Amino acid sequence: MEFPGYEVKRTIGRGGMATVYLAIQQSLDREIVLKTLNTTHDESGDFFERFLKEGRIIASLRPPHIVTIFDIGSADDTLYISMEYVEGGDLRAKIENRLAPVRGLELVSKIGQALAYAHKKGIVHRDVKPANILFRADGTPLLSDFGIAKDFTVDKGLTSTGTILGSPSYMSPEQAEGLPVDGRTDIYSLGVIFYEMLTGQKPYEGDSAIKVIMKHIQSPVPQLPPELDQFQPLLNRLMAKDRDQRIGDAGELVTEVEDLREEVEGKKGRGMMTLHSLKLPLSARARERRDASVGRGSRTVRMLVLAGVMFVVLGGLGAFMIAQLNKPPALLVRNPPPVVTSSTAGATGGGVGTQSGANGAVIDEQSASRALEWLARNSLRQDRLMSPPADNAHYYFSRLLAINPDNDAAKQGFSAIAERFVVLAEEEFSRKRYGRAQAYITLGLQVEPNNKGLETLRSMIETREKTFFETVADYFKS
Repeated sequence: MEFPGYEVKRTIGRGGMATVYLAIQQSLDREIVLKTLNTTHDESGDFFERFLKEGRIIASLRPPHIVTIFDIGSADDTLYISMEYVEGGDLRAKIENRLAPVRGLELVSKIGQALAYAHKKGIVHRDVKPANILFRADGTPLLSDFGIAKDFTVDKGLTSTGTILGSPSYMSPEQAEGLPVDGRTDIYSLGVIFYEMLTGQKPYEGDSAIKVIMKHIQSPVPQLPPELDQFQPLLNRLMAKDRDQRIGDAGELVTEVEDLREEVEGKKGRGMMTLHSLKLPLSARARERRDASVGRGSRTVRMLVLAGVMFVVLGGLGAFMIAQLNKPPALLVRNPPPVVTSSTAGATGGGVGTQSGANGAVIDEQSASRALEWLARNSLRQDRLMSPPADNAHYYFSRLLAINPDNDAAKQGFSAIAERFVVLAEEEFSRKRYGRAQAYITLGLQVEPNNKGLETLRSMIETREKTFFETVADYFKS
């Protein structure tokens, strides 16, 4: 893809909303980032508006700890944002082995400054997480990705419909419930990051996104290990479930954090605490890397032998997978798993599907529906239409119907899945990959049997003129 005035060097990453490229701005001969809108994922214009909004939001913010935007433009009907290239990576990589407490406080303070500035401008970020905290080469942290930020001075009704936006592991309770948000939502997310920086682990874990979301709503504030207990009062005020119990605004947060940092550094100067005197246990991922390195040399010969065997096996497996891809997939029956809510808990006695918090409370129907709708729409944006099992758009919309057979969001969701299969089938048809196109059509018609687009594509495939090789193959099949 070409953009006037820019030379694209390589792709940095892809997401549900955009593709990001490293490029050269030719007029100034400097490296920049080009973020382009993935138009194929634009279902209702929401992505388009959010993309433009992100550019305007970042352009309106000029503090030292928010990534700089240079330009917004379009090329060949593709929208793009040109912004600062930050080459120091993000917080995800630095957080695995834990950070020294003073460094953690420093980062909370600087990102807090960025949030304070944004909040004064009427902007709530709503997706503060390690992946959105970037570092310049000199170590300066920057807050990025305002793609789902909310201008609460203008768009006061944006979250009033119950739509959930954000990342489950860092989501505030009010955000998880689809309630209106303010700056305290970002403060909660920063508290989650603070806990993870100190411990190397997320405060709430679960084997599904919905369980993590419900823990944010119901579970108490996590407790730090004894050697870090001096930071517990701050964490309690950052992650309070009731937002009225949290630190009131980001400016107040910065003041509290700086006071605590001075106290910790003062103890360090008196020999009571040093960054290295805190002998913190390794995080789970660090232990995994350590254990993986033990005995690596002794496994080399075994791995070479195994590689030879796998080469032979994968050759046959590849042929099998190609053959299977061109077969119509097995029909999927929309038979949603049971979901136990407060209205059905008494009848089921807490059977399969019951979700409960630390205090054993059954999830209320409204909260479960909001969480399921968020998971379904997020899966749809990421093209997880019918797989992987129990973590896809069809699964979550089906569970919504299990709670309420008249749920309009679920019904519209099934139509959106079918329309996405139309797009995928059209792409394969245009490339003359008719077997793949037919597979997508079959899946889409399972979701929405009367979809006109899928029926038209199926007719086009059935009536097209077959190639010589297909004719020969059909002859030998008969």
